[in-house]
Amino acid sequence: MTSGSGGSGAVSAPDETSGVGPGPVNDDDELGLTDGAADTPGDGSGSEPSAPEAEQAEAGSATDESDPEAPWERLSWRMLLVDPLGSLTRLAPLFLISLWLGSNRSNYWFEVVVISLVVLAGVLRWLSTSYQVGRTHIILKKGFFSRQVVTVARNRIRSVDTESDLFHRVLRVSIVEVGTGRSDAGKSDAERFRLNAIDTALVEPLRDELLKHRRALDPTLDRDDEEQWGSRYGEDIARWRVTWSRFAPFSFIGFGVLFSLWLITWQMGDMHSRIMDLPLVEGTVAWLDSLGQPFTVVGKGIAIWLVAGVLAIITYAIRYGKYALTERGSVLYVQNGILRRKHIALDKARLRGVEIRQPVYLRLLGGARLEPVMTGTKKGAAASTLLPQAPIKDVRRVATRIVGAETPVTMRLRRHPWKAYRRRVTRGLMPFWIVAGIIVLVRIDSGPSADVWVRWGIPAALVFFLFLSADRMRMLGHALLPDMLVTSHGSWSAKRTVLESDGIIAWSVSQSVFQRTAGVATVTAATPAGAGGYSVMDLDADEAWSMAEALTPGITDVWQFTGDAESVRKSSPTLGVRTS
Repeated sequence: MTSGSGGSGAVSAPDETSGVGPGPVNDDDELGLTDGAADTPGDGSGSEPSAPEAEQAEAGSATDESDPEAPWERLSWRMLLVDPLGSLTRLAPLFLISLWLGSNRSNYWFEVVVISLVVLAGVLRWLSTSYQVGRTHIILKKGFFSRQVVTVARNRIRSVDTESDLFHRVLRVSIVEVGTGRSDAGKSDAERFRLNAIDTALVEPLRDELLKHRRALDPTLDRDDEEQWGSRYGEDIARWRVTWSRFAPFSFIGFGVLFSLWLITWQMGDMHSRIMDLPLVEGTVAWLDSLGQPFTVVGKGIAIWLVAGVLAIITYAIRYGKYALTERGSVLYVQNGILRRKHIALDKARLRGVEIRQPVYLRLLGGARLEPVMTGTKKGAAASTLLPQAPIKDVRRVATRIVGAETPVTMRLRRHPWKAYRRRVTRGLMPFWIVAGIIVLVRIDSGPSADVWVRWGIPAALVFFLFLSADRMRMLGHALLPDMLVTSHGSWSAKRTVLESDGIIAWSVSQSVFQRTAGVATVTAATPAGAGGYSVMDLDADEAWSMAEALTPGITDVWQFTGDAESVRKSSPTLGVRTS
């Protein structure tokens, strides 16, 4: 893949993929570096900290920024109990396996040594960790054998997140992590400003103290405005409801938990045997076996799904119970969890859009999930989920509130050419041919006893994959708004993405061999937020760069030079570039 920078005027060579940037772009703005940043108090320069200074502020530097008037604090002494308890809980499966394998022994030196090392590590961490909240910087010193110093300029603080599991809450301590919005997700543990743990009573005052510098951004703010930045004020956007748990069985959470439990019981053969010998389990298996194929396999699959569904509901309630999304000034606060409580602050200045995830198995029940498109967060998954599995009307309501307009969330999208829908069918049926081939091979190997799979399995697979293909056709589309790109595609993992045009830093247009034959292309908007790029699938190739030009005016100027039509075509082959 080759690309040219809009700022330099470079032209990409003829290839299947072409990319171009939108010209001069302030990358710091996209990474959340300059969003609302203020001068370091007392410097009187009136300018933004330089890049090297920012690096020192976020990753720690050798420069001593300590405040001689501010005291150095230690973590709560109760972390001497919390830290070993948490570590030993994570090591519990290892202890169980060790005790089971050596159930007849009288020497437990292995367990004693491990517990002693865990306790010693906790003591050393408490002795070697201290922090200071100064007037201009906060400093964290940690590490016993390898000393580390993390320094953060207070005017670069964008969030103060808290977290507490069951042990933390019982002992009334919390974990506090300070974020600057500058690729926090990519930092190592050594680079993070993370206090584990401090007294819970100190969390609220500490958060308010670290975020009060926001008032300096606008001297006209009154006291009421300043309180919006505190942690006790704000407006609730959404709260978890027990009825949302009905979506949990239609996810893969329960299967993951069930597989983990199966591995543990399988390692402990006696426990696994006792579970399988339960009258309920034995009776169910015997009844399913009496049904004959393929109903036996289908019935066992449903039984496994029911068990996984129960585990999914329990896991979902533990993970997202007490969930709340609150808007406080320019910060969104997300809190969730019952056993492990989390409080996450998301600076709205780093938001570039939202992504509504609607996998078909969740969409059939009228559910969806909402993820932010934001700089400085982990790519993929549920690193900073705005709304867990919930009714689609609640997801759209929250998305509308965050985006600021209902149109991009609910509007009917523009359909793609029939060639794109043909590709949805041909590609959607590819797994069917694989499944059909496997069934035929089983029939050849097993003989007439497998005829029932040919009669039932192949037609069922055909109907299933045709349904997915039709759903992919229905979900395919896009829309261009004056300041937003809306794109939708997929079925099993369908999603609708709303992306601000200001967050787009480059465009690329790619074509596979089959796309070139069909005359369609995939257009990707590159952004430093979220997944890094969001695609419009199988768009008519003649419209590829015109769409980019519509959202980023001037993006195609690099292609527009004088010359004959053949010269232009050689510069941008089959990608829809037209000159007047």
